[in-house]
Amino acid sequence: MSEKSLLLQQEYPIGDQTVVFSLYREEGPEEIAVTLTYQFRMPGAEEVPCKRFHYPACAERYESPYLSWYNLICCSNNYGPIPVVSYLNYSVQNGKKIAATIYPDTAEEYMQIIGATTEGYYCFPFNTQEYQYMLYLSKKGTLADYFDLEEILSVYQESGLDLDREKMQDLFSKELSWFGNPKECPIEIHNCLGNEELAAVGLLFGYPVESTVALLHRTIDMFEDA
Repeated sequence: MSEKSLLLQQEYPIGDQTVVFSLYREEGPEEIAVTLTYQFRMPGAEEVPCKRFHYPACAERYESPYLSWYNLICCSNNYGPIPVVSYLNYSVQNGKKIAATIYPDTAEEYMQIIGATTEGYYCFPFNTQEYQYMLYLSKKGTLADYFDLEEILSVYQESGLDLDREKMQDLFSKELSWFGNPKECPIEIHNCLGNEELAAVGLLFGYPVESTVALLHRTIDMFEDA
C-alpha cells in the first residue's frame, strides 16, 4: 500500500471528552483501502481503527457533487458512527446530497425545516413511530436527473458486479418522494437488501459508489475493539 492520505476528520464530543474520527485512503497495486479510525483527544490515547473498506481502483471512477465519504461517515443513519446531525439536517438544502432522513432537535426546528423547504424539495414526516420529529427530505426529480445510470452500471460491471439494468432503470425513474413513502416503496431504506436496492439507496443518500461496491463484495473489515 502507498502512504495513506487523510480524506476527512471530524471531532465529536462524548460527555466531557472529545473523540476525533479520521478517514484515510491507501492505494495498493490491485485495490484501494479506506480506513476509519477514532482517537480520544487526550495524552497517550492511541488511534484505533473502526472499519476498513476494500475495493478496486476503478470503483472510484464515478464522481458527483452529491456523493462523498462525508455523507457516508458523518451522518446518523446506516454506517455513521459519528451522528453529526447538524450536517445531516441541512445536507440536502446545502447541495451535499439529494435525500436524507433528518432528525430536528426540537419542534421549532422541525417546523422551520418544513417551512423552509417547500419549493424544489419534498419534506414530510418519516418513521414517526420511532422518532417524533423525524423527516424525509429530498430534492424534486428522480435519480436519473442527478446521476448517469449508464456510467454507474459500467463502474459496477468493471468492479465485478452486474446489476440488473431493467431494475435499475425502474428505480432511476421513481420520483424521489417515492423512496420516503413506505406505503408505495417496498425498499426499507434504512435496512434494505438486494444489490440494485443498495446501489440506488446509496446514491439517494449520497454515499460514494466505491463504498457500495465494497459493501456488495463484502470487503468491509469490522474491528472488534471499535
